[in-house]
Amino acid sequence: MSLPLLPSATVRRIFFCLVVALPPLSGCSSGSSGNDAVDAANAENRDKISAADVTEKQEADANFLVKATSNALLAVELGKLAQARATTPTVRAYGTRLVQNRLELLGALRTLAAAKQLAIPSALGGDEQAAYHEVSITNGSQLDKKVMELIVKMQSQDEDAFDDMKDDAYDGDIRGFAAKYHTPVQEELAGAEEVADVIEDLP
Repeated sequence: MSLPLLPSATVRRIFFCLVVALPPLSGCSSGSSGNDAVDAANAENRDKISAADVTEKQEADANFLVKATSNALLAVELGKLAQARATTPTVRAYGTRLVQNRLELLGALRTLAAAKQLAIPSALGGDEQAAYHEVSITNGSQLDKKVMELIVKMQSQDEDAFDDMKDDAYDGDIRGFAAKYHTPVQEELAGAEEVADVIEDLP
């Protein structure tokens, strides 16, 4: 789709055409067609960024939404895995909270991406599927530890990204979004670290 000719001030604010219609999660079978949903979203945004001649900060906005969505999709799957197979009540309970919180965040991300006409992944990317698989093939207390280790890693990435983008995002709505969810993300990270500490000495 070609972009209309607009005054330069408008061009710097233009966002990119995408109909965001995301199906419900269906476990980790999504993406089995061989297409990497994360790579596809990034590629679509890059193409349109190039066509619109926008700034690096606008590209960073798009990358932030893609990564936040990718992590949220994986977090939901890990939370479900913890609910179903974790051996400790603490990990199962955290998994339940994580699913609820990340589904809420996903809804907000989808709404924001649609408003800004930015592409975000509708399914786990290849790296996320591989990370999930590595955890899912473990059993017993090792599964508990691996689940929480990966969750802490993702939550740390999110905390850094939301902290940066609440000040640095080009778009004001994206800055506001990052500011709104930064504290909940911080709290989830603290909770995940606490659970990881509790189960650290499991055999």
